[in-house]
Amino acid sequence: MTYLSRLHEAHHIEVSGEAVYAVAARRARNEDWRVKWHALEKLEIQTKTRVATAITLLGDTAKVRRVDVWLGHFVGGLLAVLPSRMQLRAMRAIVVHAISFWERLQREHPEGDVHLLAYLVAHERAQFDFAQDELDGRGERSLRHITDLLDD
Repeated sequence: MTYLSRLHEAHHIEVSGEAVYAVAARRARNEDWRVKWHALEKLEIQTKTRVATAITLLGDTAKVRRVDVWLGHFVGGLLAVLPSRMQLRAMRAIVVHAISFWERLQREHPEGDVHLLAYLVAHERAQFDFAQDELDGRGERSLRHITDLLDD
């Protein structure tokens, strides 16, 4: 696959991720979790925007596909009905696969935007670290992994 086609794939992933976290935030059982899910949603929006910008700089247009939004809503709905620890374990398992995707993208396309590719890996690792802190009972510090990457 070309670098551009991989970026389009990445954009689809981020669109779905944004929808997952938006649904999880809407269905959160308490305000603390609503804030955490919204922070994760912001990170996905920021990342989606960065990927879309990279696609534009390569002369193409990033499109939001309804199927990606629908998939994100579906997964977010499933996550929302699970107990918190199961939500976090599922999130962590998904993120492990995403980290592999971004790292493969780095290896396959050294000609790509090095800073963007490093950020993509970092944003997934931040989500993994968030979930791990929550699972390890360190919820009071879990959001720092996310907020450290947010621009605002």
